[in-house]
Amino acid sequence: MNLISTSKDLLQQLNECKDRFEKIIQKPEKTEALFYKEVRPAFELVMNQANKWKPLAEAWVKNRKPKYIHLSQIESTIENIEQIVLQSFYKDINKQRFHNLHHSVEYIIKSILAEIDDVL
Repeated sequence: MNLISTSKDLLQQLNECKDRFEKIIQKPEKTEALFYKEVRPAFELVMNQANKWKPLAEAWVKNRKPKYIHLSQIESTIENIEQIVLQSFYKDINKQRFHNLHHSVEYIIKSILAEIDDVL
């Protein structure tokens, strides 16, 4: 897999999380059934993609040394992705905080894609 396709797939999955979060009207009860049936499979799917993306992004940052993207941001992005996936089911944080997390992740991934496009 390359960084471009992995990034685009990850963005798509994160947008699905955002859509899910926005469709929640009331906070669902945290049950084992919800966790094993919906949360865990979605979390594993997104985190598998994120774990493919991370080494590619880190290698790209080390090689290209972009001006506005640093290795610490890649690590923070992975942590934020975890939160986005989990919060998209439970709505334990307010809407603004969720959207800030989503925007932060989206910014890093799109910035990488834009830098790659500039080179190509």
